[in-house]
Amino acid sequence: MSVKSKKTINLLDSIGTPSDTWTAIYLWVFNIGRYIMLGIEIVVLAVFFSRFVLDKQNHDLTEEINDKTVILSNKAFRDDEVRYRNLQTLLSDVTTLSEDQPLNSEQISALTSAVPNGLTLDKFAFSDTKVSMSLLGSKLNVIKDYEFSLRQNPRYKNVNFTVSRSGINKTDFDVSVSFALNFEEDQK
Repeated sequence: MSVKSKKTINLLDSIGTPSDTWTAIYLWVFNIGRYIMLGIEIVVLAVFFSRFVLDKQNHDLTEEINDKTVILSNKAFRDDEVRYRNLQTLLSDVTTLSEDQPLNSEQISALTSAVPNGLTLDKFAFSDTKVSMSLLGSKLNVIKDYEFSLRQNPRYKNVNFTVSRSGINKTDFDVSVSFALNFEEDQK
């Protein structure tokens, strides 16, 4: 005898083989899409909970920065910083000057030691070729002798003297002296 197979009529499409695009999308969303959504939710929850840890670390770092800012904004530290910056600027200026400027200590010493005892050196300016001095004195004959000695010295040229009275009773004299150095005489 032959085995009879049961005959059925199926009016519905089979589940395994969708026939149109919308059915394929529907099946994909509800089968594979739910696992993707589950993965996204896990990532979102991980980011959400990690935010608590990162916020605590950020807050701790902010507090540490604020504490150090308070320490550094102390007046003593600010004054020290200004002092050190000024010292660095001064040292760089001194370095520049010491490298670029010739030593004139012998000439300056000779000029200041030539001032007679009756006169007091008040101001002194020295450049490469010109000297300016401001002197104070009370005896006119000492001033005249000093002027004469400067004018007679061949090392100096264009000697200018200006004398004016000063002091409470106009008994003192302010003397302004300027002259140029004659380097030709130094080389002879």
